[in-house]
Amino acid sequence: MVALSKFFYENVRNQSCQSLKLHDGNCLLYLLKETPYFALANFKYFLPICVISILMKLRNMNKQKLRHSLQYYAECSLVCTAVSCTIQFLMCNLRNVMGHFHLYTFIFLPSVIGACMMNLASARLRQLLTTTLVQCNIQSFLLRRRNPIIRLIADSKHLQTFSFMLCSAVILQGKLLHNTEGFWLLEPNLEASKTKDANYTSNKCQLHSETSCTRYIYEGMQKYFLVGLALDVAKSLTGKTENIVKNQSGIWGRIKNIRIGSMALLTAYVGIYRFLNCFLRRKFPQNQNHNHIASAFIAGLCYRISPQTNLFCYALVQAVRTLWSCLKIEHSNSKNQIMRFLLGVPFEKILFPLTLGHSCHLICLKPEYCCPLTASVTNNVTNYKANHVQNIIAKLKQNVMQVE
Repeated sequence: MVALSKFFYENVRNQSCQSLKLHDGNCLLYLLKETPYFALANFKYFLPICVISILMKLRNMNKQKLRHSLQYYAECSLVCTAVSCTIQFLMCNLRNVMGHFHLYTFIFLPSVIGACMMNLASARLRQLLTTTLVQCNIQSFLLRRRNPIIRLIADSKHLQTFSFMLCSAVILQGKLLHNTEGFWLLEPNLEASKTKDANYTSNKCQLHSETSCTRYIYEGMQKYFLVGLALDVAKSLTGKTENIVKNQSGIWGRIKNIRIGSMALLTAYVGIYRFLNCFLRRKFPQNQNHNHIASAFIAGLCYRISPQTNLFCYALVQAVRTLWSCLKIEHSNSKNQIMRFLLGVPFEKILFPLTLGHSCHLICLKPEYCCPLTASVTNNVTNYKANHVQNIIAKLKQNVMQVE
């Protein structure tokens, strides 16, 4: 940090937006010219999320659900455009007001203040973006490997798999008991959870009254096979191009480069979960909760099929969110003043600006600690302006090293 501060003070602090080549001409005119490009970048980035959401609801799709999906897509794109424009505006104006660039007013403070535009969004969108950014920051901590515990977690796939199994059990049990919010790989059967244990008969599975266990498992695997395939295709079409098959280019080259990691993981995950849930309910009909926890825990073994740091970090974030939601539900009528105060703290609104500021600060000034997900989110949302700033700083550092 000392070396970064010294470099920034000597090479960036006294420059203007134009001399630093952040942009040409007047700052305000540049912002007005770039705003449509920010909007287009956001609409393009959130399009796969919209398409996958519609595909998952395709069987029960109607006009109202389609309208809600399109409204959510427009909200994601427009609110993130507002955040990007605010960050760009503040980067220039804080420099003009203060007379200099400062280490934490260069990108960190504009990002923190710009993130407050997220208060215009719905709780659902705030939850999505906060989860993504917290996930990005956890991955950044794993990349830094600052202490033995973090290095152990980052290097051990077995430890990650066991942690993922615990997270799987926590998340699915929270959804079963309290229908907690947040996206997860699958949803438990909430109707079956309402059935009293006394109504269960030995050797009979009442998890799906209108179909057989085999059919129930097959339908789940079929659905998530298609969802996983859609994710793999979307990842291939929108991802980086370094690994595209040699002598292939464009869309065809990306199609040839499709990897089926998500498809295999999702199909196996739902298959094992549903199979064990049916089997244990038939054998031990009086232990409904224990059966479900065991099924969700063992299904988490599928992480070993396709270990992904993104998924591991997301599971950690979602498990903590689930535990917090369960705590709020269980203590909603608590008379303890400290507990009521803690439950009323808007942690989501506090975390989002700080995590966005930290992510933007890292990608621009210390990209070696920036995970691919952070780079993808910040670059796509800002129409690659974050990457532009990163390249400027990298070139300055290179010039300094050559002089030395």
